[in-house]
Amino acid sequence: MILLFNKIPVSLERKVAEFVNIVKAAYGSDFYDVEGTRWLGDNLTTESLFPQWIIQNYKEDADNVAIVQLFKSYLRWLFSVEYGYGAAIPWENMSSVQKVPEKLMLGFADFYFPGADFSSGSDLNDLIPNLKKFILLAEQNYVNNKGTPKAIKYLLTTLLGISQDSCTVQTGSPFFIIVRANVPEKYKTFLNTYVYPAGSIVIYEAP
Repeated sequence: MILLFNKIPVSLERKVAEFVNIVKAAYGSDFYDVEGTRWLGDNLTTESLFPQWIIQNYKEDADNVAIVQLFKSYLRWLFSVEYGYGAAIPWENMSSVQKVPEKLMLGFADFYFPGADFSSGSDLNDLIPNLKKFILLAEQNYVNNKGTPKAIKYLLTTLLGISQDSCTVQTGSPFFIIVRANVPEKYKTFLNTYVYPAGSIVIYEAP
């Protein structure tokens, strides 16, 4: 930061512009170019972080109070769901699971499957888009009947995306489960840990 602000273009405007360009290059984001639009976070967060006299000086001559603009740019990145840590939760969409951003779906995954790794790069990450379909009737068709053939089939057809017509789940005895479906190998450890009843022997057959 010290080296950056000691570079040869010495005007404050050039220094701030160069800093913004470096941040854009690092994060591949144009999220900072929103000066023409009132952003709610500027009012709710930035202005509350500084004494009123600093905010007043910033309004009178923004070039001489660069720290406020620096914080605005930082907070826009921080609050960005796409580029930052997702602190700007779209509360108006949280009432419907179908509208919740996929980045926030990891919390739902942990609710239904505590400890399972659905993070980026994991074997389960590609199931995140299907998680919304699974959640719709999960309480009725999975949670309340967990371990039964009905619940297992519900999970296989919604979360794993297996066709209803090519998926059958039966119990051969209290300890045997017969799954007639094309279940990808990479999901079987997850199913053994979180879906099938403990101690069950699962037999996979072609549909």
